[in-house]
Amino acid sequence: MTERGVVSKIKGNKATVQFERHSACDKCHMCAVTKDTMKVEVTLENTLGANVGDFVEVEMGERYVLTAAAIVYVIPLVLIGVGIGVGTLINELAQVLMALGGLIIGFAIAILLDKFVIRKKKGFSPRMKSICPATAQDYIENNKQ
Repeated sequence: MTERGVVSKIKGNKATVQFERHSACDKCHMCAVTKDTMKVEVTLENTLGANVGDFVEVEMGERYVLTAAAIVYVIPLVLIGVGIGVGTLINELAQVLMALGGLIIGFAIAILLDKFVIRKKKGFSPRMKSICPATAQDYIENNKQ
């Protein structure tokens, strides 16, 4: 998946790139923004030496987006199922508490995997692909109120 955005901030070797929000954003969740926000921002390594105002193409492999989404959704779901299954052997309250515990542990595992494994693997984090020449349409879209 490749998106085109404008560099809005530079801090050290990190660049914040701002994009128009598209329907594909609902599936990715890399930026963790709400549906009512029309622009999304991603902070990534400035490998191309881009400056504020430069238009850049940012790439994130679709396979990696799907793998990351599977980790975030499947692990907690499986642990909820295990909690429900084990809880049925005790009583309804235990079933609810174990399902809730499975959810919390599942999200904790997903967060730890994201922080220590996924983000360190090449291809999982968005990266700058190229600096693009700006067009009149880019300026119009970027300066919408």
